[in-house]
Amino acid sequence: MIKMCRSLSKLWDPQFLWVADSNTHWGKMMDTELALTYRLVQDYLQFVLQTSTSGSEPSKTSQVLRSLASSVQEKVEENMKGYLDSLPVASLEAARTVFNQVMAGEFEDGVINWGRIVTIFAFSGVLIKKLPPGQVARSMDIEHISFFVAEFIMSTAGDWMKQNGGWENGFLKKFETKSCWLTFLEVTGHLFEMFSLLKQYY
Repeated sequence: MIKMCRSLSKLWDPQFLWVADSNTHWGKMMDTELALTYRLVQDYLQFVLQTSTSGSEPSKTSQVLRSLASSVQEKVEENMKGYLDSLPVASLEAARTVFNQVMAGEFEDGVINWGRIVTIFAFSGVLIKKLPPGQVARSMDIEHISFFVAEFIMSTAGDWMKQNGGWENGFLKKFETKSCWLTFLEVTGHLFEMFSLLKQYY
């Protein structure tokens, strides 16, 4: 049985990242693009929970993602508070189930763009805040969620991302210089549509 005995941040390699999960007994070699995506998700979730302990300055990509995704997440939480309060996310497995169900519906039309990718970050932020305090306090839980979110992003949109410049030459160039309201309008509407998919299940 594979044991995760060290944090993923200590297993970083310029080319690969080894990830082992003690619950499902699997390990994977992640290429740099998946590892970067994992770190961006992890950074965003730590930002949402205000639990970052690295002490280092976040990358420009992380800063833009934080600003954009948190603005969208905040707007959704304000407008859908009553509904989100009843969302059954009492465990990591429940969070993953809800995530998978919503993502399957969101991307079933095959359309991929940076705005939709940002909504994944915003949705993961909503989910991790819904977990009981005892769950989110553990860094291993953040790592677990970060991995399955990053894995979904790369398996669904990885090829598209590479064809469209990746995080630095694609996402950052698209969103870094745009005015906040244009960026917000581009992704907020679709996130509301994404949350409406939850009504099919709960």
